[in-house]
Amino acid sequence: MKYLKIIIAVSIMLLAACANEPSRPISESTPAGQKVQAHGKVNQVLVISDTALWKGPVGDTFFYYFNAPYILLPQPEPIFDVVQMTPKQLALQPLKKEFRTIIFLADLNDENSETARFVRADLGPEKLMEIQKNKGFNVTVGQDKWATKQLLFYVNGYGEDKLIECIAANFPAIGRKINERDEETVKSTAFQGGEDSKLEGEVLTKFNLNMKIPKGFKQAKFDGNTNTLWLRNDEREIVANIIVHKLPYKNKSQLTKEGIKKIRDEISGIVTTQQPNTYMRINDVDLPLFVENKTINNTYTLQAKGVWDIVNDFKGGPFVSNLMLNAKTNELILVDGFVFAPGKEKRNYMQEMELVLATASF
Repeated sequence: MKYLKIIIAVSIMLLAACANEPSRPISESTPAGQKVQAHGKVNQVLVISDTALWKGPVGDTFFYYFNAPYILLPQPEPIFDVVQMTPKQLALQPLKKEFRTIIFLADLNDENSETARFVRADLGPEKLMEIQKNKGFNVTVGQDKWATKQLLFYVNGYGEDKLIECIAANFPAIGRKINERDEETVKSTAFQGGEDSKLEGEVLTKFNLNMKIPKGFKQAKFDGNTNTLWLRNDEREIVANIIVHKLPYKNKSQLTKEGIKKIRDEISGIVTTQQPNTYMRINDVDLPLFVENKTINNTYTLQAKGVWDIVNDFKGGPFVSNLMLNAKTNELILVDGFVFAPGKEKRNYMQEMELVLATASF
């Protein structure tokens, strides 16, 4: 129950519009040509803060938001992988300065704080006065300070209460910017072998849909009676799957939580295993089905996230479905991605799957 409460709370924060975007970028004056490219994996965040601040309420608040469970996975995985260091530790490990995403967490009221002194020097007196006169907290975005393609956030507040307020108010915007910066790397990983033009042609012919299909996928099954195509890729350490399905648009009830669940369950019987009488279904008993309205490629889309399992077999995993309305042809297209990765972390694979599905357009 505690896990579900955290998921719902953080989901609302991520989906809500942020009141204030972090303020203007700053960067160091060192010429970009003299810098190495930032390193680090996607979803990794290096936090620079004093030990006392990190071990207190401020650190707890930061951890609550940034380390909350990613939506929706069978086993809890954090939204971001957080590593904390003090300014002294950073000085002793200069390679850490080349990390791709760094967040400075500082209480500007603390005159003895090494992190605060560092931040004051970077922001300058005018910016500090502006922060103090306004809300008493601020997030300033920097880039390429010590390396190219580096993203930095100065999360500041005059007092711990203001700093806690700053983290809560700005987490959605910070998280969104980190995801946007990581998107290029996620996409490169998903399409590291290139695209499969033959399968893309199949999807275009059968569904009148443009969609980028990564190399490695093969056609597992096509059901002409239900207009359903199942693609499968088992060349990596996980098994990745894509389902494409077309059906007539009849009424608005199809574009609801109950509607998308019914559509997916009706066609996911195309996925079977070697065990007898098996078929895939949505499992919204162990974890809830999360549904939201989106606009993807200028198309109204209902997106669902949840977990699936196989009836009469011990298999399951996460999935994401995009139900798209083609107003010109009065048809619906469901593009669905799901992975099977027992014993492995699935967050990054699902991010890849979301980006693949997002390439679909009429």
